[in-house]
Amino acid sequence: MKKRSKQPNAEARVGIFWLFNDGLIFDSTPVSKAEPYGDNLGHATGHIDQWALLQQTGVVPPDIEYEQPPRGRVVYDKRQETFHLLADRCILDRKDLIAKIKEELHLPKSTKMDSDQHYKCFRCLYGRDDDDDDSDSD
Repeated sequence: MKKRSKQPNAEARVGIFWLFNDGLIFDSTPVSKAEPYGDNLGHATGHIDQWALLQQTGVVPPDIEYEQPPRGRVVYDKRQETFHLLADRCILDRKDLIAKIKEELHLPKSTKMDSDQHYKCFRCLYGRDDDDDDSDSD
């Protein structure tokens, strides 16, 4: 017996995401409604604006900045006809998270994955989870 997918013929999506409290938070758009950006199609909302909305609605705490947790983006390259998943290494190094992102956004197996300078969490940048200074100096 053939296993049926949860959403047969679901359209692939582009969007943004975060890894927060060991769960993924998404905001996405079907690729057919995505906005052009050079040779790519992408999600209209950026990380900064979406994080502010998540803070306003209580999904994430107001004292955590959007760039602190690991994050990433999926875009569609129109020339190469390929989806690109760009993310922090804290996400890319976990097969379970990649599988969840591909499932949530209905991405094909051919999706290319890579790190990006824009998507480095505080742990990767500074060796810690937040920007708190633990020293005793003022």
